Amino acid sequence: MTSSRVGQPLQLQKTLILLSLLLIASSNAFTSPQPLSTSSSRNNVAARISSTTPPPKITRLYANQFDITKPTFDLFSLRQIRSDALVRYNSLNQSEPLRINLFLLMTVTLLGYPLWCESVTGELPTTLSSVGAAAAGVGCGALFNRERSRRSNQLNRMEKELKAGDLEVKLPVNKAITSTRPTATLKQLKSKRRIIAFRGNKEQFTKMRDMLCSLRRRFVQSQTLLVLVPTDGSTKEDWAWDDNQTAGSLFLADATNVGQFLDYFRELLDSNEEVSNDNELAWFALNFKGRSIASGMGEAPKILELMGQQLQPMELIDETDAAVVPVDMPVANEILECQKKFYNVLTSSSDKEEMERIFTDGKMKEVNEVIEAGGRIDGWVECLKPDARPANMVIADQDIFVSSPTLAYSTCVEFPPNAGIDGATLLASQRWVRETANDDWKLELHQTIPWAAGTRAGGTLRCDCRGCVALTSSQEKRTFGGLIG
Repeated sequence: MTSSRVGQPLQLQKTLILLSLLLIASSNAFTSPQPLSTSSSRNNVAARISSTTPPPKITRLYANQFDITKPTFDLFSLRQIRSDALVRYNSLNQSEPLRINLFLLMTVTLLGYPLWCESVTGELPTTLSSVGAAAAGVGCGALFNRERSRRSNQLNRMEKELKAGDLEVKLPVNKAITSTRPTATLKQLKSKRRIIAFRGNKEQFTKMRDMLCSLRRRFVQSQTLLVLVPTDGSTKEDWAWDDNQTAGSLFLADATNVGQFLDYFRELLDSNEEVSNDNELAWFALNFKGRSIASGMGEAPKILELMGQQLQPMELIDETDAAVVPVDMPVANEILECQKKFYNVLTSSSDKEEMERIFTDGKMKEVNEVIEAGGRIDGWVECLKPDARPANMVIADQDIFVSSPTLAYSTCVEFPPNAGIDGATLLASQRWVRETANDDWKLELHQTIPWAAGTRAGGTLRCDCRGCVALTSSQEKRTFGGLIG
């Protein structure tokens, strides 16, 4: 028994000595080359002087050997991962790799307790200690797998974001100045533009027209570009997108290579197990840093909420900014007058009937979905009370989008009292309808959300003929889920 206990430490010592020798031997591979002898140097100099042959070719460092996007096998993920994604992860996460290694070391150590117990402690492991070590090892293994999965998810998201940076678009320009549209990759647009890319067909883009075009001015103010990637080869003309109605389309960028975008979307959808239809609408949004802020499929995003949360204005908006209404569009001026009447009642009247006359009698689905989810609706009697209504609030920078003779949208920026330059301004949107071109316009839906530089909206307000409901934002997660993560 004594000889076996002595023999095992000797084996450990031999192993350590062998590892040391291997380390010393491998270190020779990194030593600098020995200098040439004096005689050989002189011979080489003489040979160069007397020789008439051209000089030797210069050794070149091939670029592909230093390609930072080249995939590298990751041991923890057991797959190939872009090198720049690993570099980015390691620079942003200092403690997570340490936790992963510690949990792995503890797992191996505890599960191997019966093997090293006698060599280290000099005593045989008992049944109780072996069971306890095994249970602790399983727990550490579970923690290791949790941290490893989180790391793998982050790397997966970073890879998708980096691949999105390789996509190229044609930038919009003011056609009154030039017709030449420059191209740029999404990576080159970092710190310059936010991006929202949509993949869909003619029918889907036609349905989205009103929602996106009504906020055309707000996209420009938030420095956001929209990229619409058709799956059926359709164009803006097929979607009924008129440049005159979309403010010259200064918020619309075109995909330089539609197939490249479609391949990227296809890769996103293939990596999502919930996808069942390749023809579904899909979209993703990137911030100034090129990071994913939202993505989804199946239905269009709620753009107004997205603007309040992630697409805040980058331009200075003042309460003296005038309305942007084409002089040759009488319908737009009618909508502007209706908007002014609505805000006059909202800020200075307690007359419930007067507010109800501005609205249609319809109950809007945007309000119904909040009520059905358990939300509370406050009637106009409560909303227009002197201590509840937004008295002395002013609006500015109005914009009107006329979709058809019977459907129109208006937006504006609300300035609560004493808001100031850096105050809590709000973005408001109204939807107006009428049965025929000869009828008066009626307000169908009013929605407002905080919209100011450097702040994120904590909630939004939706109103119809019955009153208003409030929605609050949920706590932000580590990732946004969706297609990118």
